[in-house]
Amino acid sequence: MRLGLIAAARITEPALVAPARELDDVTLAVVGARDLARAEQAAADWGVERAVGSYEEVIASDDVDAVYIATPAGYHRHWTIEALRAGKHVLCEKPFASNADEAREMIAVGRETGLILMEAFHWRYHPMVAQMQAILDSGAIGEVEGADAAFDLPEGEIPMGDIRWDLAIGGGSLMDLGCYPVQWLRWLLGPTPEVVSATATCPVERVDGHIQAELRWPDGQAATLSSSMIEPDGRMDVRLTVYGSAGTMIAMNPLAPQNGASITIETD
Repeated sequence: MRLGLIAAARITEPALVAPARELDDVTLAVVGARDLARAEQAAADWGVERAVGSYEEVIASDDVDAVYIATPAGYHRHWTIEALRAGKHVLCEKPFASNADEAREMIAVGRETGLILMEAFHWRYHPMVAQMQAILDSGAIGEVEGADAAFDLPEGEIPMGDIRWDLAIGGGSLMDLGCYPVQWLRWLLGPTPEVVSATATCPVERVDGHIQAELRWPDGQAATLSSSMIEPDGRMDVRLTVYGSAGTMIAMNPLAPQNGASITIETD
């Protein structure tokens, strides 16, 4: 498979380039950026065959089977649809879209074209998740009754002025970080929770630096969700805690287990 990279973003190297190097049947064919010099530097650093000075050129490349989209979230809809219309499979970085309407439109075009459209949540396919599922299936903590999910970063980790503070292109802690806890909880408890309550702290107008939500599922399970770009005192928390009728499972760093993670079982 020959891949085209849309945007020379920081996430591209750990999320796509490094794993691609391990696969003999994957070739990094082209990387595009609005600044050709930036694309050329990325191509040199990452071992990409060639660089181009626009995203359109990546999509139009006849030697590309699929594209990886790593633009800010506010641009995902446009470039995903453009790539699908051009006959390319799409791996789109998280968060998939800026809102539900955009996501529905992207999915509709994917179905219409018959091409693969996928959000780049690699955690779901890590062996850690299979181990977590096996623990739950074994009954080690009994029936699942609820959970807490958090992705909280210390203040300053994402500095003011970073694009993740820009409302117009999908900024905010829930979009950038909270999409992971949302995914963990939907994997664990199902896709259709009710939002019981939610509070946000917005250091920038209409852009949440921290959000806390209480959720409830149709079968009665309850969960809390937290995401933050402004935790004080250098605090960082990336975990999923699952409460069962006979114990608790604590998964540390289900976001990126390849960088170190743990699963702890506490029984009553």
